[in-house]
Amino acid sequence: MEARHRSGTSRWLIRPRALLALAVASAGLVGAIAVTGQGDVAVAAEHRPVFDDDFSGGRGAELDPSKWLLDGDPRNARQDGEGRLVVDRLVSTRKAFAEPFGHAEARIKVRRAGGPWRAFGAVDKFGRVLRGDVETLDEDADRTSGREFHTYAIDWTPTEVVWSVDGKPALRLTPDEPGLPIALVLNLATDGRRPARMVVDFVKVTAGEKPMPLPTTPTPSSPSPSTPTATSTPTKPPATTPPATKPAPAAWKAFTDYKAGDLVTYKGTTYKVKEAHTALPGWEPSALPNLFTKVSS
Repeated sequence: MEARHRSGTSRWLIRPRALLALAVASAGLVGAIAVTGQGDVAVAAEHRPVFDDDFSGGRGAELDPSKWLLDGDPRNARQDGEGRLVVDRLVSTRKAFAEPFGHAEARIKVRRAGGPWRAFGAVDKFGRVLRGDVETLDEDADRTSGREFHTYAIDWTPTEVVWSVDGKPALRLTPDEPGLPIALVLNLATDGRRPARMVVDFVKVTAGEKPMPLPTTPTPSSPSPSTPTATSTPTKPPATTPPATKPAPAAWKAFTDYKAGDLVTYKGTTYKVKEAHTALPGWEPSALPNLFTKVSS
């Protein structure tokens, strides 16, 4: 993505180091990217699902090669057996989406520098970073902590590509070459501060030849003038309920995300999490006093 300055926007002409890293990494995936919507898959007249992966394979299962291209060997992307993908290299959709209108969405947890495209990126069918005018829509919409999942979305039309984070538009690109098919990238290439890994809950895409319909909010209907309204009757005060009890701590498990303050049990002992982390095999609470404090036995 290249940068020349204009009023209110920036022009990506000299690629930042991060975007160059993304372009170089994705270059190895270029040859196998195919274009949907033309040839083997017909473009539908209405929006329809064109891609979906909820990573429901067993623990340690590899990526589906019919859907994804991995910049690395299979061990760099594995499924955890609980509906999530753990990846430490760049991954691209095998197909580029040629439909003129589309919506792509991914639920991702990753620590990164600012810019939603650093987590969920888009390249053209040749694996090149999209070029054009870029406008920041909301800097506060862009999260970077990496401790929680966030929903990243890319909405495209023939004339613009808009990134959103948790429903808040964050970035708009007006491409130099309108209407190019795009492939999606799970991206760990940042400004020299590459995170160790990314956890992905799902990726899904809907697309078609027509714009996405605007969401409608139903309004409550007013009662008909001819309809008699019921008279109010005294009601008994609601019965008081005992306060809810906290659930018992869950047993410690590998490949599970824990945050500070969580309680877990291991071999009959309860531990309190001291620092947010994702448990890996060998990270049992009894072996890591820097991450766990014994509460009771």
